[in-house]
Amino acid sequence: MTAFIQPEVWLRFVEDEYLSSYVRSGGSSSKFAVAFDPHSAQSIRAGLSEVGGRLGYVVVRISASDTRIHKMDEIFFRTAEQLPWKDLSCQVIRELAIHAGYTWPDRDAADCDAPLSERIASKNKVDPQMLLLDLKKQIANRVFKERKLAKDFRVAMTHLCLAELAGGSDGALTVRLLTDWLTGRNKTVGAVKPFQIFRKINRATARYFFESMVHWVRLAGRPGVLLLMDTERLMLLRDPQDRGLYYTKAAVLDAYEVLREFIDGADRVSGYFLVVLPSVAFLEDHSRGLSAYEALKFRVFDEVRDKRLVNPMGSLVRIASGQGRERAD
Repeated sequence: MTAFIQPEVWLRFVEDEYLSSYVRSGGSSSKFAVAFDPHSAQSIRAGLSEVGGRLGYVVVRISASDTRIHKMDEIFFRTAEQLPWKDLSCQVIRELAIHAGYTWPDRDAADCDAPLSERIASKNKVDPQMLLLDLKKQIANRVFKERKLAKDFRVAMTHLCLAELAGGSDGALTVRLLTDWLTGRNKTVGAVKPFQIFRKINRATARYFFESMVHWVRLAGRPGVLLLMDTERLMLLRDPQDRGLYYTKAAVLDAYEVLREFIDGADRVSGYFLVVLPSVAFLEDHSRGLSAYEALKFRVFDEVRDKRLVNPMGSLVRIASGQGRERAD
């Protein structure tokens, strides 16, 4: 007999024990939530999105059907596409300006189309050039010298902040070039060499960029990143010849290795919560499921478990809402 937990009960534990406390305080964790019925799967996805958004997290949704999750750089690019880079840069500038003693201008000010540096200067009745020099120094000390950010990433964030301050067509061009590079729309490093960035974002470097990205989110005052990763597509034995991606057995194992690295790298990143959403076959299929990759299985599988009670804080949880199943309340 296998015990299950209702989706609303598990979501309550996730909110209370992780998102509202542990992760918000700088912790990181990975969970595998296996839904045994469609209603539970939908409830988990909708519930996590609602809780994450309500608590201020950057909620990212990735599906194996349209993202090659066996490649870390593809995961980074898809995550970066969903980040509000402009808002994050402005929030970092706001924190630096307030820390330097300036009053932040209202968003609905009459001169909202003016460059950000001029709006801050006008609000504080100071010379725009003097304020710009002061905030550039703040950005250099707090962003460019932030050692928790990978070198090329912190260079990119420095230029993003400077571009937001300066505004205008040059600032807009800088923002576009850098965000295109960060999101993989332009993967050539030549586009960002003028900013003294010389390293490509690829499978070897993407994890460092990903960790830096999560730290940047927290630097901007957000509690962290909540990543929902749908991995049901990995279980397909044959290519259905539709528009979705198909994973060979080797690609499936590579995807499990990427997930294993997320688990083992939890101490390298703060404010990060990963929820993997596999199908039931993930537990039952010995060819493509969890049993196919012991390095991952030994980290998440609950070999010893109660027949009637579920540990809601376990790395792997079985979730169901249908009648006739044992549940934990």
